[in-house]
Amino acid sequence: MNPNVPRGAATLLDFIAGLETNRPGRAGYETIIGYRNEKPGALPKPITEMTLDELLVEQKRWVRNLKAPSGAAGRYQIIRPTLLSLIAELGVPLSATFTPELQDRFGLALLQRRGWSQFAAATLSLRDFGNRLAREWASFPVLSRQQGAHRPVERGESYYAGDGINASLTKATNAEAVLAEVLNELSRAPAPAKPTPVPLPTDPAPTPEPTPPRKGWGPLGWSILGLAIAVSLVVAAFTLPLPF
Repeated sequence: MNPNVPRGAATLLDFIAGLETNRPGRAGYETIIGYRNEKPGALPKPITEMTLDELLVEQKRWVRNLKAPSGAAGRYQIIRPTLLSLIAELGVPLSATFTPELQDRFGLALLQRRGWSQFAAATLSLRDFGNRLAREWASFPVLSRQQGAHRPVERGESYYAGDGINASLTKATNAEAVLAEVLNELSRAPAPAKPTPVPLPTDPAPTPEPTPPRKGWGPLGWSILGLAIAVSLVVAAFTLPLPF
């Protein structure tokens, strides 16, 4: 799972991917409609190695040549019109590769379209959010009786029931349990970071005693002494009696 997918959303995407592909790990990211990717020679290369441009071409081919009911691709079974809208919405270049990380980014964007932020902020009810998800993924059941895409549908049915292709792949109670688990996960505060140990203070290094000045006359002392001797000689010269 892409590490940029927030907690709670990752749990929900794992549940949806299990319904949509029924394939664990990387195999889910490589799945296409009807598991045609598992037939030798059906694809020129895995879809996780295709650029978006290449994948869009392949999706058209699956419907036209392989008689697939749609071009659903990847862990979240994204059909071609939805993929085109995601590329435009997120500004992803067609040269980007359909990697697992990019697929998770697309999956999160689909959750956001259906009200993930409001659900996480407790401004959208569990039932209403679940019913919105059922419109995005046919395998996710509606959580209340309503008008579906083709006929009225009962709680637990696919929103697209009646088209002869799609059906819910889990019970409404299972979907509600996962959504409740997601809410519980969102309500749990993240574990506090471990405090960084503070090093114990150390005694400061002793200040060295100042070096006492060296004893001795020094240059200035000798100069003063010399001046004193010179003055004494001059004074003596004037005070001694002359010999005549």
